[in-house]
Amino acid sequence: MEYMVPPIRLCVNRHNVCDICWLEIPYCPTCRREFLSRRNVALEMLATGVNYPCSYRKYGCEEFFFLDTVREHQNRCHYRPQTCPVSKLSNERCSWNGTYNGIKKHLMEQHLGICYKNIEGKFRVLMNIKPCMSVFDFVFVLNEVFCLRFEANIHKFYAVLLYVGPSENAAKYKYKVDFFNKDNTERVTVMHLTRSFGENLDDIFKAGNCGNVHYDVVSRLRNEEGCVYFTTEILRVGD
Repeated sequence: MEYMVPPIRLCVNRHNVCDICWLEIPYCPTCRREFLSRRNVALEMLATGVNYPCSYRKYGCEEFFFLDTVREHQNRCHYRPQTCPVSKLSNERCSWNGTYNGIKKHLMEQHLGICYKNIEGKFRVLMNIKPCMSVFDFVFVLNEVFCLRFEANIHKFYAVLLYVGPSENAAKYKYKVDFFNKDNTERVTVMHLTRSFGENLDDIFKAGNCGNVHYDVVSRLRNEEGCVYFTTEILRVGD
């Protein structure tokens, strides 16, 4: 039930079928006759001049594009259905599907324990610092949704802030995380541009596209329970 786009195939009775269906069904769905190897060139030429609506129009997108750009738009459409971000980061199963605009409401209703807002100037505690740790939570700042993730191995400690929204908006924000010990006599600061939630984390870490320091630097700040205190600041680039 997608668009009829080139290459467009014909059956012996001249009914048209898209190339995807042509590969998957054994006969014409209209007349039950066999397909030809011929293409409907006239219809293909017509298709290149048509303005196609975004396939996510049922979710609210009202934009139209020519054939050569509609797929590119759909890959980044703000109305494209999204799965629960928690499911992408953990083994927790969540069946929620919706648009970017509904993610914050869903997180607040179903995953409130890992959601934070009004973080400016407030310190938090990062528990059980050790190699191979991986923790995350969601932060609501500047009317946006971010995912703050910490990862560690025996060599590096990573702090990455992921923008949960259209990928082209990620570079509009930056973050600073200050780590300090219980007495606030030692402090380590990391800063970086926000990355997109859709990016591969391993690629981000390998390229150094996030805040990172040697693991020993952060582990030195731990208290007796293995905890480190930290504050987070998120800003628009240019502020």
